[in-house]
Amino acid sequence: MAARLEVNQLTKIYEGRVARKALDHLHFTVEEGEFVGVMGPSGSGKTTLLNVIATIDEPTAGIIRLNGKDPHSLNKEEMALFRRRELGFVFQQFNLLDTLTVEENVALPLLLDSVNAKETNRRVQAVLQKLGIADCSQQFPYELSGGQMQRTAIARAIIHRPSLLLADEPTGNLDSKSAGDVMALLRDMNEQDRSTLLMVTHDAVAASYCSRVIFVRDGKFYNEIYRGDSRQRFFQSIIDMMSLLGGDARDLSGVRL
Repeated sequence: MAARLEVNQLTKIYEGRVARKALDHLHFTVEEGEFVGVMGPSGSGKTTLLNVIATIDEPTAGIIRLNGKDPHSLNKEEMALFRRRELGFVFQQFNLLDTLTVEENVALPLLLDSVNAKETNRRVQAVLQKLGIADCSQQFPYELSGGQMQRTAIARAIIHRPSLLLADEPTGNLDSKSAGDVMALLRDMNEQDRSTLLMVTHDAVAASYCSRVIFVRDGKFYNEIYRGDSRQRFFQSIIDMMSLLGGDARDLSGVRL
């Protein structure tokens, strides 16, 4: 089941000798089946936002709701279950286990949830086929290309059918061809399966695959734009918005579609 995500007046302050406000009354909603990108200059609070949604970080104030429930109100055991069953994670670094094959890496969430061997095998084979990596199911991560590793990471993230898929710079370690393939894959998953996706990225090309992009600055909501009919125009609008926002060169992609 796809999720509806509400981020309501979210604030996160990191205490220290000098307190730092990473999120400042951030407020937005992701509807069921939406594919939303989050962009902003370095240090704007993008990764903190993902960490709070994922219950890795506690909010200082404000509320996160996934299908109407606040995961931060759960106890430790319930929160671990929530993270394992409701959320899928895709990272820039892939985070695959080198000692496990592709098949074993993908099966891991089901094994942790005590799904029986027959059902696990059926679901693993189906998702490997869907993502075009069935041919390398017995290979180890170090034998794969970057694109194959990220596809394996996505397979592992969706094998347990999460309500919400969170992606943090999923194309950051990929060449442009592999990045395009991975983004097309995420877009197709969103359109065909109505999966709800929230992706943090600094890459305008990757963001142009989303249906909407939210821009944050200094931890606050700055603006949002919708794709419409033309991905080319959407891409240019993203570039223009990032130029207005400012930031270092890493925050802007010079690539044209």
